[in-house]
Amino acid sequence: MKNPFHIMIIPTLGCPGRCKYCWSSEEGAPIMTIDTVQEIVSWLKGFRSDRATFTFHGGEPLLAGADFYRQALPMLATGLKELSPEFAIQTNLWRMTPEIAAILAEYHVPVGSSIDGPEDITDSQRGTGYYEKCMKGYEIAKTAGLTVRFICTFTNKSVKHR
Repeated sequence: MKNPFHIMIIPTLGCPGRCKYCWSSEEGAPIMTIDTVQEIVSWLKGFRSDRATFTFHGGEPLLAGADFYRQALPMLATGLKELSPEFAIQTNLWRMTPEIAAILAEYHVPVGSSIDGPEDITDSQRGTGYYEKCMKGYEIAKTAGLTVRFICTFTNKSVKHR
Protein backbone atom coordinates (compact mmCIF):
# COMPACT_ATOMS: atom_id res chain seq x y z
CA MET A 1 0.00 0.00 0.00
CA LYS A 2 1.39 3.37 -0.97
CA ASN A 3 -0.47 6.38 0.41
CA PRO A 4 -4.14 5.58 0.99
CA PHE A 5 -6.46 8.48 0.40
CA HIS A 6 -9.90 9.49 1.58
CA ILE A 7 -12.72 10.91 -0.51
CA MET A 8 -15.76 12.54 1.06
CA ILE A 9 -18.97 12.29 -0.92
CA ILE A 10 -21.67 14.71 0.21
CA PRO A 11 -24.97 13.53 -1.32
CA THR A 12 -26.76 16.54 0.20
CA LEU A 13 -26.25 19.38 2.64
CA GLY A 14 -29.83 18.90 3.81
CA CYS A 15 -30.48 17.47 7.25
CA PRO A 16 -33.66 16.99 9.27
CA GLY A 17 -31.72 17.38 12.53
CA ARG A 18 -31.55 20.60 14.48
CA CYS A 19 -28.25 20.25 16.29
CA LYS A 20 -27.50 23.54 18.04
CA TYR A 21 -23.83 23.51 17.05
CA CYS A 22 -24.14 22.32 13.45
CA TRP A 23 -24.09 24.44 10.32
CA SER A 24 -25.86 21.84 8.17
CA SER A 25 -29.62 22.04 8.55
CA GLU A 26 -30.64 23.16 5.10
CA GLU A 27 -34.11 21.91 4.28
CA GLY A 28 -34.85 21.32 0.64
CA ALA A 29 -31.17 21.07 -0.30
CA PRO A 30 -30.63 19.24 -3.59
CA ILE A 31 -29.63 15.57 -3.67
CA MET A 32 -26.56 14.50 -5.65
CA THR A 33 -27.43 12.76 -8.88
CA ILE A 34 -26.04 9.41 -9.92
CA ASP A 35 -24.51 11.26 -12.90
CA THR A 36 -22.34 13.15 -10.42
CA VAL A 37 -21.18 9.85 -8.92
CA GLN A 38 -20.23 8.72 -12.44
CA GLU A 39 -18.28 11.97 -12.86
CA ILE A 40 -16.44 11.19 -9.61
CA VAL A 41 -15.52 7.76 -10.97
CA SER A 42 -14.34 9.27 -14.28
CA TRP A 43 -12.35 11.97 -12.51
CA LEU A 44 -10.60 9.51 -10.18
CA LYS A 45 -9.78 6.92 -12.86
CA GLY A 46 -6.06 7.16 -13.42
CA PHE A 47 -5.69 9.93 -10.84
CA ARG A 48 -3.93 7.74 -8.28
CA SER A 49 -3.32 4.06 -7.80
CA ASP A 50 -3.46 4.16 -4.00
CA ARG A 51 -6.15 2.46 -1.94
CA ALA A 52 -9.19 4.71 -1.43
CA THR A 53 -11.83 5.08 1.26
CA PHE A 54 -15.07 6.85 0.40
CA THR A 55 -17.15 8.34 3.20
CA PHE A 56 -20.71 9.43 2.56
CA HIS A 57 -21.27 12.46 4.75
CA GLY A 58 -23.47 15.51 4.77
CA GLY A 59 -25.81 17.05 5.74
CA GLU A 60 -27.63 13.76 6.17
CA PRO A 61 -26.48 11.29 3.51
CA LEU A 62 -29.41 8.90 3.97
CA LEU A 63 -31.69 11.59 2.52
CA ALA A 64 -30.32 10.43 -0.84
CA GLY A 65 -32.38 7.24 -0.44
CA ALA A 66 -31.96 3.55 -1.19
CA ASP A 67 -31.85 3.95 -4.99
CA PHE A 68 -28.89 6.32 -4.72
CA TYR A 69 -26.82 3.79 -2.75
CA ARG A 70 -28.05 0.85 -4.81
CA GLN A 71 -26.48 2.58 -7.85
CA ALA A 72 -23.58 4.53 -6.32
CA LEU A 73 -21.90 1.75 -4.35
CA PRO A 74 -21.47 -0.72 -7.25
CA MET A 75 -20.55 2.15 -9.58
CA LEU A 76 -17.70 3.16 -7.26
CA ALA A 77 -16.71 -0.42 -6.35
CA THR A 78 -16.47 -1.71 -9.92
CA GLY A 79 -15.55 1.53 -11.66
CA LEU A 80 -12.61 2.08 -9.33
CA LYS A 81 -11.74 -1.52 -8.43
CA GLU A 82 -8.03 -0.81 -8.99
CA LEU A 83 -8.23 1.44 -5.90
CA SER A 84 -9.63 -1.39 -3.74
CA PRO A 85 -12.31 1.01 -2.52
CA GLU A 86 -13.73 0.81 0.96
CA PHE A 87 -16.76 2.72 2.15
CA ALA A 88 -18.13 4.36 5.29
CA ILE A 89 -21.10 6.56 6.12
CA GLN A 90 -21.67 9.21 8.81
CA THR A 91 -25.39 9.56 9.51
CA ASN A 92 -27.87 10.47 12.22
CA LEU A 93 -29.57 7.12 11.37
CA TRP A 94 -33.06 8.68 11.27
CA ARG A 95 -33.68 7.51 7.69
CA MET A 96 -32.15 4.04 8.08
CA THR A 97 -34.47 1.42 6.63
CA PRO A 98 -34.04 -2.34 6.29
CA GLU A 99 -33.61 -1.76 2.53
CA ILE A 100 -30.81 0.78 2.95
CA ALA A 101 -29.20 -1.32 5.69
CA ALA A 102 -29.12 -4.36 3.39
CA ILE A 103 -27.46 -2.34 0.61
CA LEU A 104 -24.83 -0.98 3.00
CA ALA A 105 -24.24 -4.46 4.45
CA GLU A 106 -23.60 -5.87 0.97
CA TYR A 107 -20.65 -3.46 0.66
CA HIS A 108 -19.52 -3.85 4.31
CA VAL A 109 -20.11 -0.16 4.99
CA PRO A 110 -19.39 0.74 8.63
CA VAL A 111 -21.73 3.33 10.06
CA GLY A 112 -20.77 6.31 12.18
CA SER A 113 -23.41 8.25 14.06
CA SER A 114 -23.66 10.82 16.84
CA ILE A 115 -25.22 10.90 20.26
CA ASP A 116 -24.17 13.22 23.05
CA GLY A 117 -24.98 11.04 26.03
CA PRO A 118 -28.29 10.04 27.60
CA GLU A 119 -31.55 10.96 25.88
CA ASP A 120 -32.13 14.20 27.79
CA ILE A 121 -28.66 15.57 27.01
CA THR A 122 -28.72 14.42 23.38
CA ASP A 123 -32.18 15.90 22.77
CA SER A 124 -31.30 19.19 24.47
CA GLN A 125 -28.31 19.62 22.13
CA ARG A 126 -29.64 18.00 18.96
CA GLY A 127 -33.40 18.57 19.15
CA THR A 128 -36.34 16.79 20.72
CA GLY A 129 -36.70 13.23 19.49
CA TYR A 130 -33.16 12.96 18.10
CA TYR A 131 -32.08 10.21 20.50
CA GLU A 132 -35.14 8.02 19.91
CA LYS A 133 -34.91 8.32 16.11
CA CYS A 134 -31.19 7.58 16.20
CA MET A 135 -31.67 4.48 18.36
CA LYS A 136 -34.43 3.21 16.07
CA GLY A 137 -32.05 3.48 13.09
CA TYR A 138 -29.29 1.88 15.15
CA GLU A 139 -31.46 -1.19 15.79
CA ILE A 140 -32.23 -1.52 12.07
CA ALA A 141 -28.52 -1.24 11.21
CA LYS A 142 -27.50 -3.80 13.85
CA THR A 143 -30.20 -6.23 12.68
CA ALA A 144 -28.64 -6.04 9.20
CA GLY A 145 -25.22 -6.87 10.65
CA LEU A 146 -23.74 -3.40 10.20
CA THR A 147 -21.01 -2.13 12.49
CA VAL A 148 -22.17 1.10 14.11
CA ARG A 149 -19.95 3.43 16.12
CA PHE A 150 -20.87 6.69 17.79
CA ILE A 151 -19.12 10.00 18.24
CA CYS A 152 -20.07 12.35 21.05
CA THR A 153 -19.91 16.13 21.10
CA PHE A 154 -19.14 17.57 24.52
CA THR A 155 -20.39 21.03 25.43
CA ASN A 156 -20.32 23.04 28.65
CA LYS A 157 -23.72 21.54 29.46
CA SER A 158 -23.04 17.90 28.63
CA VAL A 159 -19.61 17.66 30.24
CA LYS A 160 -21.22 18.38 33.63
CA HIS A 161 -23.57 15.39 33.29
CA ARG A 162 -22.36 12.13 34.81
